[in-house]
Amino acid sequence: MSASDLTAGGAGRGFNPWLAVGQILVVGTLWGTSFSLSKYAIGAGVPPLGYAFWQCFGAGVTLLAVQRLRGGRMPLGRRYLGFYLLTGAFGIGAPNVNFYLVIGHIPAGLMAIVITTAPMITFLMALAVGLERFRWLRMAGILLGLVGVLLLVAPGGGGGFNSWVLVGLLTPFFYAIGSICTAKFRPAGLTAPQAAAGMMLAAASLQFPFMLALGEAYAPLPAPEWRDLAILTHVCVSTIAYVTYFHLVRVAGPVYFSQVGYVVTLTGILWGMVFFGERLDSTIWIATGVLLAGIALVNLSGSGAKKT
Repeated sequence: MSASDLTAGGAGRGFNPWLAVGQILVVGTLWGTSFSLSKYAIGAGVPPLGYAFWQCFGAGVTLLAVQRLRGGRMPLGRRYLGFYLLTGAFGIGAPNVNFYLVIGHIPAGLMAIVITTAPMITFLMALAVGLERFRWLRMAGILLGLVGVLLLVAPGGGGGFNSWVLVGLLTPFFYAIGSICTAKFRPAGLTAPQAAAGMMLAAASLQFPFMLALGEAYAPLPAPEWRDLAILTHVCVSTIAYVTYFHLVRVAGPVYFSQVGYVVTLTGILWGMVFFGERLDSTIWIATGVLLAGIALVNLSGSGAKKT
């Protein structure tokens, strides 16, 4: 992949293509663990909404504490609070709750493949709101990705017409909305750690009443168990990953960042094999190949980003 390829998709000031590749690889590998971490913890008895709350709250508090130690403050004007709530709801709150509800019903590796559709959905949304220009090659990638999804959910396919696969598609849909909101509405001067902390704490605040109302509250103390270590690990993953997310969306654009899905998918499948002994059948592997080919056409067909 050439440097010119890497800068496709709206790269701006502060964009280092080789550093960005490293960040994509690190974040993708970290995020790839989230499928297995959440599957283990929820399977061990942590309620899905309880897990979602602690992941967001823990990461948000950690980021806030780091900023305070460095003498920084969180901007709290109306525009900033609106951005935190918007990204908290769609960037992590809604997709993660949906993710944790689904992960107990399908293999971690299969859910990793479902997440692969995020770049294609992001491109369609970016096209609709004017962040990207129409390109036939990218549209071909969208159609190819649709074929891959159909292979997963069609009767007799790799997903065995598992309705949970269809429900799982809501997660990348929400992630795409979050990426577009981040690119379009982020207030000027808001740093990546500030944006990540605000998003996480807003998501935790939105999730908290639902967690209580549905009886899914969970307290990891006073006697932590292995499932609590999974939550703590996920908090660390989120703290690092979402700071990088806001940085790369700012300097490279949401469609470029969505390429992290390549790494997330492959490492998610790998961790599922390592931790749960999962073995995906041949149809799922074929669907994965078709999806990745579609993503390649969407992301590597040259710059289609509009300059603003």
